[in-house]
Amino acid sequence: MTTVDRTRATATATPRRDRTAYLLLVIGGAAFFAAGPLHPQGSDAGDKTEQLHSMLVDSAWYPAHLVALLGFACVAAGLLALRRDPVVRDRLGRTLSIGAVVAVLATLGAVVHLFAATQAAEVGHGHTTPLVAAFMGVETIVNPAWGLMIAALAVTGGLTRVLGNRIVLPLGVLGGLAFALATATIAFVDTFDPLFPVAGLAGVWLVATGVVGLFRPPSADVAG
Repeated sequence: MTTVDRTRATATATPRRDRTAYLLLVIGGAAFFAAGPLHPQGSDAGDKTEQLHSMLVDSAWYPAHLVALLGFACVAAGLLALRRDPVVRDRLGRTLSIGAVVAVLATLGAVVHLFAATQAAEVGHGHTTPLVAAFMGVETIVNPAWGLMIAALAVTGGLTRVLGNRIVLPLGVLGGLAFALATATIAFVDTFDPLFPVAGLAGVWLVATGVVGLFRPPSADVAG
């Protein structure tokens, strides 16, 4: 076999990887991280309804949630794109498939979040509308599921070294669990609100995981 033939054989044995998924994770993680500081703080006065109203009427609501929507959408697209990679799909198994579904639901939920501000007047008068009810469902069910999904992907991907690695694994676990706990309880108590800044670590994990994927040679996936 000539040198040219050996080179061709090696190229065939080591397929080129589509890095689009990892670029989407970088963008999604950066947007998720940026959305946190942009989010309206709201007032601490009054009950939960009054506090929500103070955020809905804040001019920062739409910019913050547009950035958040970009983050959730890019993460969903990135996970869906990863399912085209047979190595990643085989090693992550159902964790990737379930994660992609949750990410899509969270993206739809982010749209609901964005337009919840249109119901500010109704919320201010203590009324509940279908959109407000959907908003609360997203906040207390879908968003916590998204956080748990990030934590699960960080563990599974880090241990198998096919998505991120063991070094960045703790970032995804801490950030994902913090986001899950904070969003699941925000409608009822303020106890876990301080965890929202910690949730930004989920965005850091996504960026780090995307960067690792962008620069990892395809042979590393094959070797494991």
